[in-house]
Amino acid sequence: MTGAIVLNHAVIIKNIKLIRGTHRLFLKFPETADGRVVYPLSTDLYQYLLQQTIEYYNHYKSEYTNDSDF
Repeated sequence: MTGAIVLNHAVIIKNIKLIRGTHRLFLKFPETADGRVVYPLSTDLYQYLLQQTIEYYNHYKSEYTNDSDF
């Protein structure tokens, strides 16, 4: 799933992907041929963004389908 994250109603990060890996879900941030354009510098921020994204995805999905698992 690809989407955008809005931070503090001030910054939008587009083209972030929520991906199911072999062992867990993770976020893939936008990148160019030179590397990632934007990414969290701390593990705490990354974990927070991941948790919020998964919660939002599950909430959104449960409103429009009967299956709420990713």
